[in-house]
Amino acid sequence: MPKSKAIAVLGFRPHTGWTAVVALGGAPSSPNVLDRRRLEFGPAGEERFVYHRAAEGPAAKAAASIAKIRSAARAQARRGIEALLAELKDTGVAVRAAAVPTSRKPPPEKLDDILSAHSRIHAAEGEFYRDILAAACEAAGLKVHRVIERELPLLAAELLPGGKRGLELQLRDMGTALGPPWSEDQKLATLAAWIHFGKK
Repeated sequence: MPKSKAIAVLGFRPHTGWTAVVALGGAPSSPNVLDRRRLEFGPAGEERFVYHRAAEGPAAKAAASIAKIRSAARAQARRGIEALLAELKDTGVAVRAAAVPTSRKPPPEKLDDILSAHSRIHAAEGEFYRDILAAACEAAGLKVHRVIERELPLLAAELLPGGKRGLELQLRDMGTALGPPWSEDQKLATLAAWIHFGKK
C-alpha cells in the first residue's frame, strides 16, 4: 500500500439526509479537487424529515424517534466518510481535517420549543444533519472545523489577491477542468475546505 504523499481537507455541503463532499488538496493558493461525490447518510423517504415527523406524531415518542435516527445516520455517515478516506489513502492522499458548515443561529435546545414553530423545525432539521456529519468526521479521526455557510464566499475571497472576482474566476476554471457536476453544492463544499486548508 502506497505511503501518503499529499494532504487533503474534506469540505461538505449538507442537505436533508445527504451531502455533497469534496476532497481538496494541492497548494492553498490554487487547490485541486481530488474527489467529489454525493454521500447518502439519512433515512429514506419521509423519515428523513425528522422534526417534521416528530411534530406530527405523539409528543412522548418524539425525542426517542429523533435519537434513533441520529444514531443510525451518524453510523452511516461514518461508514461513507471512512470509505472515502480509504480510497484517498490508496491513491497516496491523507486527510487530516474536515470543514462542516453550521448555521448562524443554533436552534433552541428544548425540543418543545423547536416543534412549536415551523421555521424552527426547518432550522433544526438542517442543523441536525450538519451536526451528524461533524460527529461522524470526528469519529473517523478527523479534526473538524465549523463555519457559517453564508460567510463562505466572503471568507474564501479574502484568501486570494483578486478578491471576490478572483475567487469567481478560479471556481469557474476549476469547474471547467473538472466538468459536471459543478453546482452550488460542489462550490460551497470546495470553499468550506479551502478556507481551512491552512488549518490542517
